Amino acid sequence: MRKNAKNNKKGFTLIELIVVVAILVALMLMLVPKLTGFTEDAKRTANEANARAIYTAIKASETAETTEMYPAADKTVKLCSATANVYKQFWEDGDIETSVCTYVDDSTGSYVKYGTDANTLGYFPVEFDPGK
Repeated sequence: MRKNAKNNKKGFTLIELIVVVAILVALMLMLVPKLTGFTEDAKRTANEANARAIYTAIKASETAETTEMYPAADKTVKLCSATANVYKQFWEDGDIETSVCTYVDDSTGSYVKYGTDANTLGYFPVEFDPGK
């Protein structure tokens, strides 16, 4: 009888299954934060591309001598009704925070940023003088 009892053991024990599940959970806990980081990096990259597009629009405005969009004395880009729809197309996912974009020139350098001061959604470093 003892030989038959030894041969009938097939499958995994409960302890073995618990160990495998614990290992899988540990691997998932390490993997999930890394995957969510990719999402944030992609959003940041998209925001920087949007800021670059705004900078390009400002530069084109300067070149065409159209001051309606170009930074005024307060260094704020005003969006006229003709450009408002173009601006909103950049943020179809609902990330739009404000209808202004700001040119900043401080000790950290010059850059165009968009978003509120409390929540800057993106920026693009620039090398131009808006006073010219």
